[in-house]
Amino acid sequence: MAETTSAKPRKPRATKPKAATTPKATPNTAERVATPAPSLEEQVRAKAEGIRAEATRKAGEIGEEVTKLAGQAGDRAKDLANQGKHKAAVGLESLAQAIDDSAGSVDDKLGKQYGDFARSAASTIAGLGGKLDQQDLDELVEATRDFVKKSPAVAIGSAAVVGFMLARLLRGSDRA
Repeated sequence: MAETTSAKPRKPRATKPKAATTPKATPNTAERVATPAPSLEEQVRAKAEGIRAEATRKAGEIGEEVTKLAGQAGDRAKDLANQGKHKAAVGLESLAQAIDDSAGSVDDKLGKQYGDFARSAASTIAGLGGKLDQQDLDELVEATRDFVKKSPAVAIGSAAVVGFMLARLLRGSDRA
C-alpha cells in the first residue's frame, strides 16, 4: 500500500516584527539633542538683558546730548548777560550825559550849588557806566555777592528802589 500523501495547506509562518530602526544621527539632529531649548524664563532673562543694554546705551546718548545742550544754553545765557551789561553801561552813560546837559539849567533855576551837584552825579554815573562795561561778568557777580554779604540791608533797600523805579517806568510806558 502506498502511502498517499495528502497535501495539507501550509500556514504562513508568523514573522517576528522587525525591530524599529533608529535613524542615523546627522550633525543637526545631534546638536538639537545635545542642546535643549532654552526655557521661557531664560528667554525672558535674555530679552530683558538686551533691553537693559539698549536702555543704558540710549541713556548715555541722552546724557551726552543734555550736557551739550546745557553747555550751549549756558553760553547763550552768558552772551545775553554780557549784552545786557553793555546796554546798561550805555544807558548809564546816556543818563549821565542827560544830567550833565541839564546841569546848566539847574544852575540858572536853583543855583550853582545844585548844578555842581548834578555835574558830580553825572560824573559818578558815567564812571559807573564805564566801570560796568569794562568789568567781566564773573567779576560783577562776585562783587555783587560780596556787597550783599557785607550790607544786606542796603542791598535789599537798593533792590526795592530799583524795583519801584522799574515798575514806574513800565507803568509809564504802558500808558504811552
